[in-house]
Amino acid sequence: MNSTHQQEAAAQLQALHKQKKLFVLPNIWDAGGAKIVEAKGFKAIATTSAGIAFANGYSDGEALPFSLLIETVKRISSKISTPLSVDFERGYGEEEGEIYENTKQVLAAGAVGLNIEDGLPNNKLSEAQSMKKKLQVMNDLKNELGIDFLINSRTDIYWNQIGSEKERLRKTIERANSYFSWGADCVFIPGNIPFNELEIVTKEVAGPINVLLNEQLKNIDALNKIGVKRVSLGSSLSRNSITNLFNQSEQIKKNHFDLLLKDTLSYDYVNQFYGAQEEEK
Repeated sequence: MNSTHQQEAAAQLQALHKQKKLFVLPNIWDAGGAKIVEAKGFKAIATTSAGIAFANGYSDGEALPFSLLIETVKRISSKISTPLSVDFERGYGEEEGEIYENTKQVLAAGAVGLNIEDGLPNNKLSEAQSMKKKLQVMNDLKNELGIDFLINSRTDIYWNQIGSEKERLRKTIERANSYFSWGADCVFIPGNIPFNELEIVTKEVAGPINVLLNEQLKNIDALNKIGVKRVSLGSSLSRNSITNLFNQSEQIKKNHFDLLLKDTLSYDYVNQFYGAQEEEK
């Protein structure tokens, strides 16, 4: 991806977060999936850290080697022109120098958006000042590289069920507003946040809010009405694919092949799809 295209793609991703209507952001884990999502007309694509980890035989939570993440981002970005946001987890480091170098590598691989989160493996939160340093480093890189890549700062208060139910709303609003003041472009609040509390967040927080699709937060019209700007699918597509593989494997083990043969796109269809996509590139 050349610098001009990357600048334009970054601007497109920023604009999606400023428009009146929310947008749904599919999360994928490989180049083939990204090409399908792009062909279906989505205006932006994101990776899922869990999906990439699972596809490579790792658990989620920065267990995936950073080099494999970079290779995956390069493969995806080389096959699409749609803006790509990358789940950067905690940035694969805590020191400012590590965040600087790692962010540069992800951007060089073709990303125009990055997720950076405050959740720790022990279901706690990193210190707010740690996130401040990371956001400052990333904003310095925006100026250095001349790319206004989108910083989506994730707070895991609801995801990790930090504190009492009464405290979570207040703490989330405090963290979100802090992250915006430190240079985040969007704040991601995954987890089982009650709809009425999410409505308060959108009113009290000074910037675009991203939520994670779940059974409670799947009414797009309702989410749009309260001011949510971005709905991510997270690892759901990946887990859906894995569920299918688990189920199919059980059937195949029993020598039951009907479902496999009946509910599968033909070789010619899939091959022609990727061939046509390649020609367009």
